Amino acid sequence: MSLQKLFIIIGFITFPIIVHGQNKRAFMVGISHYDTELTGYEWNDIHGKEDVLLLSPILKKQGFIVTSILDEKATHRNIMQSLDKFISSTKKGDVVYLHFSCHGQPFEDKNGDEADGWDESLVPIDAYKKFKKGRYEGEKHIIDDQLNALTDKIRKKIGKKGLLYVAIDACHAGTSSRGSDEIVRGTMTAFSSDKTKIYNPPAQKKTNYKIKTSDQMGDVVFLEACRADQVNKEIKVDGKLYGALSYNIAKTLQRCSLSFTPQQFINSLKESMKITGRWPNNQNMVIETSF
Repeated sequence: MSLQKLFIIIGFITFPIIVHGQNKRAFMVGISHYDTELTGYEWNDIHGKEDVLLLSPILKKQGFIVTSILDEKATHRNIMQSLDKFISSTKKGDVVYLHFSCHGQPFEDKNGDEADGWDESLVPIDAYKKFKKGRYEGEKHIIDDQLNALTDKIRKKIGKKGLLYVAIDACHAGTSSRGSDEIVRGTMTAFSSDKTKIYNPPAQKKTNYKIKTSDQMGDVVFLEACRADQVNKEIKVDGKLYGALSYNIAKTLQRCSLSFTPQQFINSLKESMKITGRWPNNQNMVIETSF
């Protein structure tokens, strides 16, 4: 391995921290125990909590102030209230890291902004999988429109010298199943009031997207565990199960000691994925950036 590649691997996430001396803040949600009364016993258990427990001490060691919401604490209300409080504490120039390890689900588009008719959503611990008139109508799902509004708010608060990372180790495709130690995060059962509507995303080839920006907003990097037409499979490492995206971010962070740009960070993560060899077949990470 060349020294250049070695330094790329070592660098990862300290890039803006040392150069500008910003505050470093992390907000992480991890859910493992879904099979409860709160979700109507409709979701299978996964290992999102383990992702957060893996990442949290690494981030703290690098000077991040970490807010973690795990399992039964990860209700829709608690996530949103805690996230609002977290956002209010961010300041100009901050480095912010958001992380979500949970189930994901396609959600019927209500405002017509999705070409395929489906939004993407994160599933808190108290969200049901199916529409139930008068009982549960989707109010506790976290829709991508809501998440985008919150991330835009963060970007405006941190300004051009700040930087935001959003890692989503969930999926909105696939099937919630277990077999041969394979666990998938997400479901092909879309959330809709119309039981006849079927979620059938077209096959995609694109894995890189450009996000809007302005002179008043900090740069952002979204890291998503898979494409819309793929499933997000967990991986087993030393007898423990993790999200592949979370595990590879953690391994890259452990090699971090230099100050790198966002593009160098992305290159470092990709290189780390090659080195660990821990990435499911037929699963492509999606990257969205504002630069």
